[in-house]
Amino acid sequence: MKKLLMTAVTALTLATTTALAAPQTYAMDDSGQEYSALQTESSWMAVEVPLSALGGSVPSDLSIAVSGLPAGTTVTLDSVDTMAQTALLYVTVARSDTTSNVNAVAEIAVKSGSTVLTTVSIPVYGAAYN
Repeated sequence: MKKLLMTAVTALTLATTTALAAPQTYAMDDSGQEYSALQTESSWMAVEVPLSALGGSVPSDLSIAVSGLPAGTTVTLDSVDTMAQTALLYVTVARSDTTSNVNAVAEIAVKSGSTVLTTVSIPVYGAAYN
């Protein structure tokens, strides 16, 4: 029983440590409202990235590479700003086909030149319409 209890405590500690090590990524609108996902057909959202993940400041050659989205769905970097200890990556989210839903997780590699500084994950949603 003691061994089982110690195993459970160790597993819980590792799970908690892992969850805390990966900070939640949010999208933000221009009024400061945070969202847990990006929305298709939007150009008013910013992805929040801790400045510490970028080496403490925003590199002049910052870019993104996005994967994990359905074909025809894109996230494009428009501009970068800072707020306190956070870089705000303003993006446009678009898709070529609005007749099907988008429910995916974007893996966004934040790069300086060819060097990946950090990777953030954030859901991308879009409803189907004609």
